Amino acid sequence: MLRKSRIADELRKQCESIKVKDIANGVEGCSAAQIAKRLNLDRANVSKELNRLLEEKRVVKVTGRPVYYFDVQVLESLLFIHIQTYEVATLKTFLQETNKEDDFMHIIGSEGSLKTVIQKAKAAMIYPPFGLHTLLIGPTGSGKTMFAEIMYRYAKSHGVLEQDAEFIVFNCTEYADNPQLLLAQLFGYAKGAYTGAMKESFGLVGKANGGILFLDEIHRLPAEGQEMLFMVLDKGCYRRLGEDTLRKVNLLMIGATTENVDSALLQTFLRRIPMTITLPSLQERPLKERLELIEKFFRQEYGQVQLPIYVKRKIMDALLAYACAGNIGQLKADIRLICARGFLECIANGENRIKITTSLLPEQLYNGLFNTQRHEEIASILDLKQEEYLVFDKEAMIEAFDHQDQEDVYEIIDRQYELYEKQGCSDEEINRQIKRYIEDYIAHLLDRMVKNGDGGNEELFKIVHPSVYKAVETAISLAESKLNKKLPKNIYIALALHVSAIMENKLRHPLKQSAYHIALEHPNEFQVAKSMKHFLQSELDIELPQQETIFLTMFLLMENHELENKKIGLLVLAHGNGVARNMVDAANTLMRSTHAHALDMPLKQNVEAFLTIVTEKVVQINEGKGVLLLVDMGSLLSFGEIIEEKTGIKVKTIDMVSTPFVLEASRKTMLPEQTLDQVYEEMKTYIPYIGRTYAKDIKQKMDHDLVIITTCITGEGAAIKLGELIRSAVALIDEYHIEILSCNADSFSSLPLEGKRVLAVVGAIDLPIPDTTYISNDRLILGDGLTTLSHLIINVTGAENVKPQLPNFVINNLLTDSLVFLDPMKANDAITKSFQIINNMMEIMDYNRILIGYLLHLGCMIERIIQKQAMAYSEEEKRIKADEKRYRIIRTAMEIIESTFNITVPDGEVCYIMDIFDTD
Repeated sequence: MLRKSRIADELRKQCESIKVKDIANGVEGCSAAQIAKRLNLDRANVSKELNRLLEEKRVVKVTGRPVYYFDVQVLESLLFIHIQTYEVATLKTFLQETNKEDDFMHIIGSEGSLKTVIQKAKAAMIYPPFGLHTLLIGPTGSGKTMFAEIMYRYAKSHGVLEQDAEFIVFNCTEYADNPQLLLAQLFGYAKGAYTGAMKESFGLVGKANGGILFLDEIHRLPAEGQEMLFMVLDKGCYRRLGEDTLRKVNLLMIGATTENVDSALLQTFLRRIPMTITLPSLQERPLKERLELIEKFFRQEYGQVQLPIYVKRKIMDALLAYACAGNIGQLKADIRLICARGFLECIANGENRIKITTSLLPEQLYNGLFNTQRHEEIASILDLKQEEYLVFDKEAMIEAFDHQDQEDVYEIIDRQYELYEKQGCSDEEINRQIKRYIEDYIAHLLDRMVKNGDGGNEELFKIVHPSVYKAVETAISLAESKLNKKLPKNIYIALALHVSAIMENKLRHPLKQSAYHIALEHPNEFQVAKSMKHFLQSELDIELPQQETIFLTMFLLMENHELENKKIGLLVLAHGNGVARNMVDAANTLMRSTHAHALDMPLKQNVEAFLTIVTEKVVQINEGKGVLLLVDMGSLLSFGEIIEEKTGIKVKTIDMVSTPFVLEASRKTMLPEQTLDQVYEEMKTYIPYIGRTYAKDIKQKMDHDLVIITTCITGEGAAIKLGELIRSAVALIDEYHIEILSCNADSFSSLPLEGKRVLAVVGAIDLPIPDTTYISNDRLILGDGLTTLSHLIINVTGAENVKPQLPNFVINNLLTDSLVFLDPMKANDAITKSFQIINNMMEIMDYNRILIGYLLHLGCMIERIIQKQAMAYSEEEKRIKADEKRYRIIRTAMEIIESTFNITVPDGEVCYIMDIFDTD
């Protein structure tokens, strides 16, 4: 080997062990003396050969004493650059100058979760001779467009692209429904290529020549469009529409998608894109990076408004913990929303700083305060910031706004505020108008990033903070339990508005003395009002005047006169075309009304899309008394519960659809004196005569033909018990004389099944019976197992739809087996109500499992306390201090248990209950 080659190889070997951080710390490479010593050569000869390598542009020379050298290929690979300067004063200075032109270095996470991603992007941009076509994959709001722009700037700053190279953006969704127009936009067209082509068009591919073509939402590019790009990617040429001539083009293509590329794009297209880069979601990135993003966005807001922003510590907790479905884009928009709200309060109060407190948080952000899954990690990150407020002001780094956010929302708010003042509007009217503007502005920003669908309380939460409403909701739930009655829904809103006004110091009117007689006239409501006042003070950390007990008593005595002439909404849902519509038309014609409504779900309709349509219809037809859904089968059965949770509208669902049934439901729901609960209970017992006659005929034919098999792993004892459970829970089993056989895997072959039809296998193990439904133990107890079993019987026998009694049956049996002297029904009622209080105040992940554990534990706990045998808890005080929020929630729920059984639940027992909900 030639001496020069040996020296070049040794230099490369030594340089490959050097990292970027080493260069930043002053490492310069290797000197001639070091290489000479390693190769046992004369230093002068080594120096001579190194200078020859410099002339060949194979090494970088670091001038100084001593002189150092660095291998060019290694340095280019290390820094992801094209070396154009071969003599430098120091590598550290060279690195700093390079980083000034490297936008990737300024991305949060460049040395963390995005390090590998950035390395791949740099490699794609500088790969000889003209970079690599790249596909960016990531969820909505993860920063794909911004990342593509940085790739473009990086390519320009490192000589891959000329300084005047174009970055052409095309969103494939804009013309996804018109492939011809899409192709015309991309490739251009000759004059007269199609009707309306009055002049030639250059096309975006032509405009991107020498630069980058960025195709956003590339999964919406039709197969024809993907195939037309083959020639561009393979040979660098294309044809305009209406032309035969091939045109040369030299461009880099970057595509971006949120979808699974294997199913969304042609495999032949994917093979032509050599580099795929996946950007992580915000949830997948470390909390430390999320904190850096939050601080960056607050600094940007300060840079825009030029007023110090004081952010309370709890706000940082919420921003770090809440479910940010729209990723970085939504995080940025949410921070702008709370800053805009804070700015409004700032100018309204004449202050010179913006204070961001929990009262400014929208609901989805406020819910972050109750997310305890990452509590310890968040606490460890924020321990370094012990101050009550984090301050973003002129002493903090001010960062430039992104180019897409040029509109100055603060200037608009300021201008509108002055305008309303000149018009003589009240402060309340001004705040309402500007709050509406802020909501519209932020909604517009978020519309492009995430569409989650808001609940029915959205408008209320613009004037009443979600924390106030949630506290009021829980207080009223406690009142309903203690008074044993259902309070009208309008009390929730009225009381929330009232408490909100107190917190804003808007209520100062003294009560007339006569009002205090209410305490004597309604002692039960007065006592409950005292408990509500105590709870609200504790939960909201406010001081309520003594007279508020009388106010709360008044609220508990309110009547819902608005609903006197209202009707219950009726909506029929069915699969197929015209099924529901035909039944409703017949019912409305016979009733001479338009009260009943129908929606038909096409068999190929997306379930989530149809749910959105049904939700909008429920909101439309609700008159304040709720809506009754009549559905036929499948996923429609779950719609009612989802819609009620989403909108706050009470919904009941009956899985029975026939013209006589719709007719009777229409008649009952039109009666103003009826409530939704009454109609629901009455309709469950209503059986059309034709259906009854048919069912009896089927029943006679089906005697002893049907079998359900219950299974267990070892003996047959558990399987027999399981059979008894489902027989008690599903009345149709006895009604149609369905036989239940029990077995294990070994005894299955000896079952007498000849001439019988097996409806289902239920239990611990499945059996090898073709075309037979299997229902596991978990699905039976905690899922939809009994409902599925009932539907199987109904489908075979034509029986009427009788819902299985799973919840009460299982619960009562569980409690009956575990309780010694308590009434299981009474215990179940009180324990379930207390569980709902907890569920209202904290998120319960594994709902069914925890509910059953809670029922069993509390039943035994109540009997222990009555017998004065309450259990002590080791390190009780430490446990309570470690999770005071959960302690207060459970202590509140225990008020129902204490009042029902006239006992006091000690803190030790509360700690054991806390452990049930501690699923970490």
